[in-house]
Amino acid sequence: MREFLARLSLLSLLFLSIPLQAVELPLLTDLKKDSQLADSHFLLVLISQPNCSYCRLIEEEILKPMQASGRYDDRLLFRNLIINDGYQLIDLDGHQVSANQFALRYSSSLTPTLLFINPLDGSELIEKMIGITTVDMYGFYVDKAIDTAHRQLLNLH
Repeated sequence: MREFLARLSLLSLLFLSIPLQAVELPLLTDLKKDSQLADSHFLLVLISQPNCSYCRLIEEEILKPMQASGRYDDRLLFRNLIINDGYQLIDLDGHQVSANQFALRYSSSLTPTLLFINPLDGSELIEKMIGITTVDMYGFYVDKAIDTAHRQLLNLH
């Protein structure tokens, strides 16, 4: 319980203290390139779509502050995959696919969804997070999932 309260306090302070105007969640445009950049990092991918208020909430209130904090720089690359808007990306094999096709590879057509991807082979490191249940606790759950995914990636190396 003490660890939970400490993490919750840290996340609250973190989110309230970071100016986010200049922070953008990078689009997932080239998984092959990201895999070369990744090293001992995994990809945390937000699957979102235009006009999704919960997607914007997760991006603005959770992921952008996490990215801006620098606290996760040694563990992951943040990416946004926008489905249902016609954009294309390069997959791990170097093939161009639609964002929708890519999301379906992970059985992820619902938004918002968070994927925790091993950039070396494209596999999911841990179970995806679909939707948002408790807004107040969501940052804590993401933080715990990040720790678990990073440990899983290190165990694979």
